[in-house]
Amino acid sequence: MEPAQPADQPTLTAPFRVGAWIAEPMANRLTRGDDVRRVEPKVMEVLAAMAARPGETVTKDEFMAEVWTGTVVTDDVLARCISELRKALGDKARNPKYVETLRKRGYALIAPVEHDVDLDLAASPTMPTGDGAVPFIVGRDEPITGLDVRRPVLPQRTRPVALVWGLIAAAVTLVGAYVAYRAGVAGVRPLAAVPVTSTPGDERDPALSPDGERVAFAWDGGTNVPGEGPQFDIYVQPTAGGAPTRLTMQPADELSPAWSPDGERVAFVRCGIGGDCGVHVVDAGGGAEETLVASGDLAITDLVWSPDGSRLAFSGRRGRQGAFSLHLLPLDGSPPQRLTSPASTYPGDLNPAFSPDGQQLAFVRTELDGRQDVAVVTVSGGRVRRLAREQKGVTGLDWTPDGSEVVYAANREGAAGLWRVGLAGGDPRWVALGADGGEIAGPSVGRRGGVAFARQQVRSQVVSVGVGVEAEGLVPSTRDDRQPTVSPDGQRVAFVSTRSGSHEVWVTGPDGSGANKLTAFDGVRVSGPRWGPDGRRLAVSARPEGNADVFVVLPNGEVRPLTDDPADDVAPAWSRDGNWVYFASNRGERWQIYRVPSAGGDAEPVTVHGGVAAAEAPDGGLLVLRPDQRGLWRLPVVDGEVRDVRAQRINVNLSPADWANWTVVGDEVYVLLRDYERRGSVARVDLRTGRAERLAAVADVPEDSGLGVFPGGRRFLLSRLDRADSDIVWVEDFE
Repeated sequence: MEPAQPADQPTLTAPFRVGAWIAEPMANRLTRGDDVRRVEPKVMEVLAAMAARPGETVTKDEFMAEVWTGTVVTDDVLARCISELRKALGDKARNPKYVETLRKRGYALIAPVEHDVDLDLAASPTMPTGDGAVPFIVGRDEPITGLDVRRPVLPQRTRPVALVWGLIAAAVTLVGAYVAYRAGVAGVRPLAAVPVTSTPGDERDPALSPDGERVAFAWDGGTNVPGEGPQFDIYVQPTAGGAPTRLTMQPADELSPAWSPDGERVAFVRCGIGGDCGVHVVDAGGGAEETLVASGDLAITDLVWSPDGSRLAFSGRRGRQGAFSLHLLPLDGSPPQRLTSPASTYPGDLNPAFSPDGQQLAFVRTELDGRQDVAVVTVSGGRVRRLAREQKGVTGLDWTPDGSEVVYAANREGAAGLWRVGLAGGDPRWVALGADGGEIAGPSVGRRGGVAFARQQVRSQVVSVGVGVEAEGLVPSTRDDRQPTVSPDGQRVAFVSTRSGSHEVWVTGPDGSGANKLTAFDGVRVSGPRWGPDGRRLAVSARPEGNADVFVVLPNGEVRPLTDDPADDVAPAWSRDGNWVYFASNRGERWQIYRVPSAGGDAEPVTVHGGVAAAEAPDGGLLVLRPDQRGLWRLPVVDGEVRDVRAQRINVNLSPADWANWTVVGDEVYVLLRDYERRGSVARVDLRTGRAERLAAVADVPEDSGLGVFPGGRRFLLSRLDRADSDIVWVEDFE
């Protein structure tokens, strides 16, 4: 490498503001309120070089010319400086708020930059110093498939925040305080959350009346028995309390109530046992029903009524497969009109909500890997805009009364809450609630303010089931346990659990004894643990930097990264000799299978036609689950290497969402087959014929259950949903 030549563009020496921080180049110091951080001189020079041209790409050659003039250095020196700078700013590489990586080009400073900063004024206690007080840069409107909106970066805890939390710890619960800390919220008065219902069973789908005086909801009457399923009816109850009025009486599930704009009628969805659904309407005080859409092969959920009363919107799909899309249902007798078209392999678009002017719909789009977008689209269709991105756990949304923000419920960092995000995007703001515990779902905001939502206790546990043996809990807890995997010798079981407060890998004996936490990822999403063939190491995917990478976990809990790419690397699986770890990644234009040496090294592509999960086949080759098709595909070995050519399809009923629900044990392939009503069957698959021999059955299986198989193939582990009671909660002073 030639020595870098001096650049025409000088770096900054005077203090400047970048986002929430004051940078002092001559002192190599970053300050935010009382939080002072010192950085190495070259790290500050890198920051100053980008601050001299905020929002522009600074190439690697330009950095070399400006920061390392006349010096021969390698590219990793710049990468290390960028990494140290991100640590000092509390930034993340995958979801940056300050420094963006432009692959094969350079870096750009995307936070707001202000020059000619008065240090005395900047240090004044009246000057806002939190990230939430700093304006953000709004990018161009793009279709949802091409937009790269940043997920909010959670600021590190500063001394003033710690003092504030010490003062309000008695006012909020531990989980609420944790969420507020993670969201960078301090000194916020919690809103009073008052239960509207407290009856046994599952109350869900709350919908506030236009005047905010009543709430319609679906209730199973206490019939929600695991394995048997609930039967829901529609009820209306005053938000101030009182006896509920039952509106429906049919022997079917009635869900998703929606108020007419005048508050006189309630529309709802009725679904039969086979999943065929219709739309009906009834007076808010009870009475005869009117059918708007007769039952058919359209699965319908999440019904809402437009502010002008002219139409309804809902999420729907034909049959039991494919993605849910948003539909508009005119009330003039016209058929439903499809509004959005997510990828067919996605779970799709759910939870629509009309804006107060009726011109837009906010909704939740869920992708194949579980990531979710809070998005908006006009009622005339067209471009979809993302407002916020969550890794998982968005459970409903609505608009603020003035239409300036969308309020959504999400389980973020292992704790549930409400967030607000503006129509221009930016950092979602946490809504402090005075009561906590459990999941929050289906927020419904009144025209005059106030919000109702369902507070749920929803969990899953790992259960053991065998050939001719009923399912029983392996290692019960009150939190969420999923994705079990059995070591090759059958003596240890690993699974993902939130029993410590966030997602971690836990290990137990084959009978559930001696459960202990193996990892310490500290609040990030963890998924897909897989034992190596030595029965000692585990491969797992986790998101410590926002994006997913693959890690190897040693018996002592030490975690070693195998991948470090801005893309998402998920669903790890070991080669039979233990020398490689396969994984799926979206680092290209579509999901593909890659492999990386288990001892560390560069990843190399395996597939060219797509893949979301893979495992080496018992008789050679590679079994792959495609991102856009059902079934397994067997890739052959050509000239000693697996090639994605002439792949053979094995017609087993697995969808891309079942990436965790199949495994290869010894010379056998086992799959967890799920139906529309969450009934699961463990089956052994004949790779020659594709025939599945069903071995055991379990009800209430979640989509990402996972499947563990003990040696011998007669005992299995999977996840089963256990649902506790759910109540409707009312927050009156929400605006």
